[in-house]
Amino acid sequence: MREQVFWADRKAQEILQRRRFRYVEREVPEFERYVVKSSASISGVLHIGRLSDTIRGECVVRALREAGAEAVLIWVAEDMDPLRRVPEGAPGELEEYIGTPVSSVPDPWGCHSSYAEHHVEGYLEVMRRFLEVEPEMYSMREEYRRGSFTPYIRRLVENMERVREIVRPAKEPERWSPFVPVCRGCGKIITPRVEEVEGVRIRYTCRDYEFERHVAKGCGYSGYADPLRDEGKLMWKSEWAAQWARWQVCCEGAGKEYVVPGSAWWVNAEICERVLEFPMPVPLFYEHLLIEGRKMSASVGNVVYPQEWLEVAPPQLLRFLYCKKIMKSRSFSWRELPKLYDEYDRVARVYFGMERAENEAKERHLRRLYEYSQVGEVMKPLPLPFSHAAVVACLFEGEEAVESLKRSGHYSEEVEGELRQRIEHAKRWVERYAPEMRLTLLEDFSEVRGRLSEEQLTFLCRLGEVLDGEEMDGERVQSTIFSLAREMKLGRKAFEAVYLALLGRRSGPRAGPFLASLDREWVLRRLREACSG
Repeated sequence: MREQVFWADRKAQEILQRRRFRYVEREVPEFERYVVKSSASISGVLHIGRLSDTIRGECVVRALREAGAEAVLIWVAEDMDPLRRVPEGAPGELEEYIGTPVSSVPDPWGCHSSYAEHHVEGYLEVMRRFLEVEPEMYSMREEYRRGSFTPYIRRLVENMERVREIVRPAKEPERWSPFVPVCRGCGKIITPRVEEVEGVRIRYTCRDYEFERHVAKGCGYSGYADPLRDEGKLMWKSEWAAQWARWQVCCEGAGKEYVVPGSAWWVNAEICERVLEFPMPVPLFYEHLLIEGRKMSASVGNVVYPQEWLEVAPPQLLRFLYCKKIMKSRSFSWRELPKLYDEYDRVARVYFGMERAENEAKERHLRRLYEYSQVGEVMKPLPLPFSHAAVVACLFEGEEAVESLKRSGHYSEEVEGELRQRIEHAKRWVERYAPEMRLTLLEDFSEVRGRLSEEQLTFLCRLGEVLDGEEMDGERVQSTIFSLAREMKLGRKAFEAVYLALLGRRSGPRAGPFLASLDREWVLRRLREACSG
């Protein structure tokens, strides 16, 4: 078998070739279908970091299918989690619901049945645009209500001592229970404190609960809860295991912090095998995406929402970012978006045989990377760097933008629709994230004549004479500028002259494509102005 160079292919083979449990001496059963799970807590912000888990899980599904296995992706809304803070922009009255399951919190905007449904519906609508495989959707609230988890709750509470031995709760282990009830008095799920466990019944009191600089107010209610009948949920160090057993999960992603022994992943893995008698999933550990070097957080204010991404880039570009080496730390910056586009375009050229990689293994890896970055039909390479698209977006609109691409050699009729979209993305990117890159052509050459040396004026005059001789695309104009600058021994000052003459500033976009994208007669008239006076 040829060596698997792409991480998703390697993970699929690991899943298919697994034969033994990890914690007990048992054989892994044969699966009729392989389930890869992804989920998101609705108590937090549904940003692009949540998509990383889903996109990577979907890649494993695709690799399993290509290996001949029946595989599905499931996505689970963790909507029994408590509301932990009032999100920015939400009405202040949500404060009283802190600690309540998000599926029980009313929608403050009044358009959905709950806070959870409001956020999930919008997120799922956008999420599907990033996926090739349609996931099966589940709600933990609905799963608990229809009794899907009752057999697993029963097994966990009947084997509570064994579960405690695995979990090793740090405080009052005799009071620890894998099940936490919803308070009958106030409906909160984070405030009930277990006082005593009697068989399967739990005696609790609803008390204030402090976390993350917030306080969930308890109502003081005391009473009993029956995990097999009453409303509530499993603790995370048992619920994750129950999810794996309930959906027969063969693989799930998790951040690199779960790699370490004793983390929630390995605790649940042991519970899954020793108590629920189901083989733990093959883990898919990955690095988190940092924004400007910091973890994405609503409190920090560096959150990127999926819809924000789609306004300046296609889904394929985010998939490309996430499908690269998944255990490598990456920091994203809106200012660096053109570099990501350039890297994506280069890999596209490798995929279509227009460019070669360093060696065969690297080329096979890049081809798989590009394939797994796609949604729907494989996108053909665009002859338009994003940085130049930004230039065109600043100076032209509509058909004028297309004519500019034709002049500079960045046009292809076959991908005209994609070229127009890239210009639109670039326009929004400049407006929102790089306003200093906004360009305006200089109207009056006399404003900068005094800032140009005699050598620079002579250079501009001679450049105009050369360009007047024949039409050139952007690359030939770039070569012409270099040759003339070398001949006149001007170096960088030749490029400064171009930017001053056309933009009134000493720096700008790549000069050759920039000149070629402008109206030819306007450029020649401007350069001729350097010859007079």
